[in-house]
Amino acid sequence: MPTTVTTEHERSDELPARRAAIRHTRAARAVAPSASCAGAGSTTLVTEVTAVRHDRSPVVAGLALTGFGLVGTAIWLWWRVTHLDLGPVGVAFLLAEMAGLISGVAVASGLAAARSARPVTGGEPRDSHWFAHSVADLVGRTRADDLHHDVLTTVRAAPHWRWRDSADAAVVAVLLDGPRRLLMILAVIGGMLFGVSPFGLPPSWALVALGAGTVSLSAAHVVLGRGRLRFGDRIRWTYGALGEVVGRRDVDGFAPRRWIGAIAAAVTVGVAIALRGMSDRWTHGLPAMDDDDRLVLLVVGASLLLGSLYTLATSPRPAQADAHLVARHLDERTARQTVLVATVVLAVVGLVAGVLPTEQIAEPTSTPQAPTAEVADG
Repeated sequence: MPTTVTTEHERSDELPARRAAIRHTRAARAVAPSASCAGAGSTTLVTEVTAVRHDRSPVVAGLALTGFGLVGTAIWLWWRVTHLDLGPVGVAFLLAEMAGLISGVAVASGLAAARSARPVTGGEPRDSHWFAHSVADLVGRTRADDLHHDVLTTVRAAPHWRWRDSADAAVVAVLLDGPRRLLMILAVIGGMLFGVSPFGLPPSWALVALGAGTVSLSAAHVVLGRGRLRFGDRIRWTYGALGEVVGRRDVDGFAPRRWIGAIAAAVTVGVAIALRGMSDRWTHGLPAMDDDDRLVLLVVGASLLLGSLYTLATSPRPAQADAHLVARHLDERTARQTVLVATVVLAVVGLVAGVLPTEQIAEPTSTPQAPTAEVADG
C-alpha cells in the first residue's frame, strides 16, 4: 500500500495517488505547455499509477493464499464432519477447529481491507500479545489491554453483534482465539482420561489438505501483515491468552498470567499424555483404547504440548520490578521450571509407551472334546 493512508470514507487506495499524479501533471503542463513537458507529465502519471498497482500486489497475494488455505482446511473439515463421532470430545474439538478456520479467514480479510493503520507504539515482537496488538493496529482498532474483561464483554454481546466492517470481525476473531485454544486443550485432556479420540486415523490426502491449508493461512497473515506479523505469532498469542482468559489479574511476586497460562497448558497436557501412555502399556488404570485411536490422540496432544513449549521458549522471560518480591519470584521460577521439566520427561515416556503398539496376549486354543455320551459308549 502507499505510504499515505486513506480516510475511512474513501473506498479506494488508488484515489489519493491518482489525484496527486493528475495535479502534478497539470502543474507540469501549466509551466511548460510543450510537447516534451506533456510527455514527461504523462510518464509521471503512468509511473504513479503503476506504483500504486504494484503496492496492491501483497493484498492480492494474501487473498490468494487465504483462498488456498480456506479450500485446504475445508477439505479437512469435510472429512472430519463425514467421520464425526457424536461425542463430547469429538464435537468440541471439531468446533474448535471450525472456529480456528473462521478466525483465520476473518483476520486475513480484515488485514486485506485495512486502510487506516495506526502507528507502531513499540513493544517486543516476541511477546505473546504481539499478534493481537499488531492486528488491532493494522485494522485501526483499539488494542485489548484487559483480555479477561474484553473476552467476557465480547461473548455477552454476541446476540447483539452488528458488524460495521471486516476490521470489527478481525478484532473479535483475535479475542476468541484464546477460548478456542482452551476448548481444544480441554477436549484432548478429556479424551486422554476417558479413552476417546477426537477423530479416527485420517487418510493421507486429508492430512496433506490440512497441512497445506494451515501453512497457506499463516502465510496469508504474514503477507497481509505489512511486515508486522511473522510465522508463529498466532500460536504464541493463543497460548499466551490462556492465562488472561481464565485469571482476572496478575499476582504480585509471580509470573504474569500470560506466562502461567502457557505453563499450565504444558503441564496439564503433559500429565495427560503420561497417564494415557503408561496406562495402556503398564498400569491399565484408564479405559483401554485401540492402537489407531491412541496414536491419533497422543499425536494431537503432543502437538498441543509442543505449541505451549514453543510459546515459553520464544517469549521474553518475565522480570520482577519490585525489589521486595524478588526472592518470592526466584522461588516461584525455580518451582515452575522443576515441574515443567519433570512433566516433559513424563510426557516423553508416556508418548513413547503409548505410540508403540500394545502386545495382545494370545488366547489358548481350545481342543475339541467328544460328547459325554459318545465317551460312555466308547
